[in-house]
Amino acid sequence: MDTLKINSFSEENNKNYYRYKFLLFSAILSGAAIPISTAFQNISTLLLLIFVIISPDVWHELRAILKKPFALAGMALGITLLLGTFWTSASPSDAWGFVGKMRAYYLIPIFLLIFMDEKIRSSLLISFAAATFLSVLLSCLSAWFNTPIFKAVPGDWYIFRTHTYQNYFSGLLSIGLLAGLLMNKIPKNWKPLSIICFLLLSYNILFLVSGRTGQLVYLLMLSFILVLWNKKIGLFFCFIIVISSIFILPKYSEVISSGLTNTTSDVKSYSNGDSYSSVGLRLEWHKNSIQIIKENPLFGHGTGSFKTEYAKFLGNGDERLSSENPHNDYLWLSVELGVMGGFLLFILLLSAAWQGRHLEMAWKLTLYAMLMGMGISTLANSFFTDNITGLAFVLLTCALLNGPTNTKKLI
Repeated sequence: MDTLKINSFSEENNKNYYRYKFLLFSAILSGAAIPISTAFQNISTLLLLIFVIISPDVWHELRAILKKPFALAGMALGITLLLGTFWTSASPSDAWGFVGKMRAYYLIPIFLLIFMDEKIRSSLLISFAAATFLSVLLSCLSAWFNTPIFKAVPGDWYIFRTHTYQNYFSGLLSIGLLAGLLMNKIPKNWKPLSIICFLLLSYNILFLVSGRTGQLVYLLMLSFILVLWNKKIGLFFCFIIVISSIFILPKYSEVISSGLTNTTSDVKSYSNGDSYSSVGLRLEWHKNSIQIIKENPLFGHGTGSFKTEYAKFLGNGDERLSSENPHNDYLWLSVELGVMGGFLLFILLLSAAWQGRHLEMAWKLTLYAMLMGMGISTLANSFFTDNITGLAFVLLTCALLNGPTNTKKLI
């Protein structure tokens, strides 16, 4: 693991000392903002960027960082989006608006640089964990006392973010705790509390907060991390998870039961020609997006062109099927940049996995589960292009990639 040379940030040098405190505050705010506030996400990102701008003494580290796989993948995505503005059918404002929308990926080298420092990295991860657990605790209290607070509604007890986001971020924290427990990285005195937190997080995801995608992805991440940890034991627990998902959860979890009922109803309606449901609309958007991709599979229709091209494809058809977002980022970028666009997202995930292959096992398990969760979630949502999840993905991945390493072959 590389280390950022910040020895000059000491109390002997007041200017550098306060500059480091500014960075520490920015990292804490960045982590806490992920499960709570989009506005604070944007503010904290700006603060992190300002730190690097006013710290020329760390710029020399960027040369090595720019050669890292994850940084290269982010820059490749950015360059492709810039090139796509030359042949786009979208207006300049839509084209450049989409380039700006994907800004988190161009900042990967900056975040990799910042999180080389252990204290800064830990501050981001701890504040993310604390804010996420606060959301879950308030969600549980809200449900137990049947008193909706913040965004919560009866039967769907999300707090600061909607259920899609809360379930995903809660799942990431739960997976991180499980990885630490499995690899015996959590101090003995903290293990009982960690187990309680893991169970409470799981309970909140599977019993209190709706969101079919988030629940499914959480169960898949659990299974994935268990198999990576120990193949034989992990497969046994996977069997338990599958049995529980089929026979136990639908019986005792109202949110899962209603989710399965709605999904079954949506699929049945779609097969009968009715597309006007959550599942039906997504399937229609996906089907139509594939047809648009076929019109120009090599180069796509240009950066920011999905809205224009989808409206053109739909023509005078049913306006209820209109969309500015196919709820699948692989299809979205393939419409705009050709099949290479969707492929670049896979490259982004694979590059992070490759760069993190030498991490200590607990860190690697967490990273790989998060990458898998991100890759699957975006099949039915826009996690890469969404500012909330996209920025969170970049920040958390950069922090995890700077974790402690182990040169032994673990997987």
